[in-house]
Amino acid sequence: MLLVHSPLLTPATWEALLPHLEAAGWRVVLLDLRPSIEAPSFHAAVCAAAAATGTAHVVVGHSRAGPYLPGIVEAVGGDVVFLDARLPHPGTSWLGSLPPERARWLREVAVSGRLPRWDTWFPADDLLLTDPARRRALRDLPELPWSVVSEVLPAPGRRWDAAGHTYVQLSAAYQATADEAAQRGWRVHRLDADHLAMVTRPAAVAQLLTGSPAGGS
Repeated sequence: MLLVHSPLLTPATWEALLPHLEAAGWRVVLLDLRPSIEAPSFHAAVCAAAAATGTAHVVVGHSRAGPYLPGIVEAVGGDVVFLDARLPHPGTSWLGSLPPERARWLREVAVSGRLPRWDTWFPADDLLLTDPARRRALRDLPELPWSVVSEVLPAPGRRWDAAGHTYVQLSAAYQATADEAAQRGWRVHRLDADHLAMVTRPAAVAQLLTGSPAGGS
């Protein structure tokens, strides 16, 4: 199982989940996106880094990793799971995929061609930083260069159409996205939790990812 963190976060978001997946018999590889953020093409660098990990049976992407999953699956094969993740937007950029008011906000908060750390986007109370595991998962977050936000992503390859697609909704904010996945005919599971449930409820998320019921639907 290849786990892909959001470009706004780090592999630390998987630390609590990892032992649960390994206990279920999975060999798990964490794809670190941080070395790719300064590349001329973030997408190409991410796909090359994924290819270097070998083949995968399942690729799981969280949050903003979602749009990069088609390229990653093309590189490593396997089925794909969107974990409270954005859907692919081939032919447009991260910025171009946003509603106008959200795109305007990103432009306003960018400083010297970089986005501020993701944990500064929200009030501290919204991030539940009283949880020690959550604080550890949000340490040393990157400031993404604007080139990542403005890069237009390519169309999916052949492996994308052949892959199985599953959507796991963790938070209310992604209900509409999960509904769209269901309309596409994808398998959808829902867990009444939060966007970082792999940190706060790792056993439940692991059960969903490994095919066992965990209170979702």
